[in-house]
Amino acid sequence: MTTTSRAIVFRGDETWELRELKVPDPQPGGAVLRVEATGLCHSDIDHFRGHVHTSWGGAFPSIAGHEIVGRIHRISAAAEREWGVSEGDRVAVCELVVTADGYRIYGHDFAVDEGSGLYGGFAEYLELLPGSRVYPLRTDRPADELTVFEPLSCAVTWVAPVQQDDIVVIEGPGHMGMATIVAARAAGASRIIVTGTAADEFRLRNARAIGADATIDVSAEDPLDRIRELTGGKMADVVIDAAAGNPVTVNLAMDLVRKGGHVVIAGMKDRPLEGFHSDWIPTRRITLHPGAGLDTKTAAELINDDKIPTAAMLGDSFALEEFEQAFELLTRKATGRDSIRVALRLA
Repeated sequence: MTTTSRAIVFRGDETWELRELKVPDPQPGGAVLRVEATGLCHSDIDHFRGHVHTSWGGAFPSIAGHEIVGRIHRISAAAEREWGVSEGDRVAVCELVVTADGYRIYGHDFAVDEGSGLYGGFAEYLELLPGSRVYPLRTDRPADELTVFEPLSCAVTWVAPVQQDDIVVIEGPGHMGMATIVAARAAGASRIIVTGTAADEFRLRNARAIGADATIDVSAEDPLDRIRELTGGKMADVVIDAAAGNPVTVNLAMDLVRKGGHVVIAGMKDRPLEGFHSDWIPTRRITLHPGAGLDTKTAAELINDDKIPTAAMLGDSFALEEFEQAFELLTRKATGRDSIRVALRLA
């Protein structure tokens, strides 16, 4: 019997449609995944608007979603040997795919009219191409909880500059900020301070519940004065800018870090930065780091070793039929409601 998959397809012009696509047989060296859940993030909003931040540049119309957890539905013998997984195994999907044309990213770089078209997580099935990587995940927790592996896989690389007992400031209490809190703690941070705005009241409260030692509403108090007070004048050893949308946080990060400290620029800003003073770098000996790493293996291991509060980091979860409500919450257009994170359940 032919198996079909429902899929949310972004047209690239701020519209989407529900399509039904045929599920392919696995390619040699590949597999087919039955998607259980997929997390949503700010890059999906940009994708919806027709802008993709990947080096490939994106493709439209396409199926978005790159924070993918699922079960191996069918797998070729070569992929089974290479990946060390079998049919029925639950896995986290690394979004990067190594192809003959270079790195491409599930949920961004494949058009729906290319091959099977099933190359994004907002669908019931995903074709895993040769060159993919997957990592086993525990089966005793709901799949939507486990989608936190993907922001965590970024966060564990963002905290690379963090040394034992460092004071860390994280800008932005969104789902990437939440992942960075637990990653920074695992890296040895002694104090973690999270900044946000008045609109982030709900998220800042959750940041404290997940492990932040203090939070700052920058629209209600001067963040420089508050950081001086909280650190006894030392300022932050590391500032990680996980905020998305507004580039003003980059300039603030340079003010909050101590001399000789580190700033990690990670959150996508959507527009150029104004007022940046490059003299800050040599005169205050600040080291800038790109928040662009990915370590899916370590993220999966941390979850499997019970070191990540996945339930507390879940946020809100929606069925495929509720995609419109999920996306409304993601874009912060749901009246009177906010969430630290949004996930889509597909099985």
